[in-house]
Amino acid sequence: MGKLYTLDGKKFLEKVGIIMSEETVKSILEKLDKANVTCIDYAYYIKDNEMFEDSYDYCDEFDKLYDLLIFKMYVKHGIDPYDDNNSFNKFKKENGKWVAEWFNPMELTIKIDDILDDRISTKVVEVLKE
Repeated sequence: MGKLYTLDGKKFLEKVGIIMSEETVKSILEKLDKANVTCIDYAYYIKDNEMFEDSYDYCDEFDKLYDLLIFKMYVKHGIDPYDDNNSFNKFKKENGKWVAEWFNPMELTIKIDDILDDRISTKVVEVLKE
């Protein structure tokens, strides 16, 4: 018979929150994949290799991904989300994998899977704190 592990209420809620966040992120990325969307910025997106500017069709998805990935990462690592020196730009597919890309620091990209698994190097955290 397997062991039964218990968590206190706070740890349980944190674990459930992490799982729900990850599932939400994956659900959004699957939706984008099904629609053949390969890049979303706040004011444009790329679908079937065509850019749609001044379109806010995927603003909700962008906002949710930003909150669940970028903002959470900033808070967890003590990075000021309102610092102009780290300007987040977009989510895009690169070599078949979804990544988060910054405008500043110039062309910094982090794989979404690395953000979800909290595999952010101390060097990247330091760069974002500068």
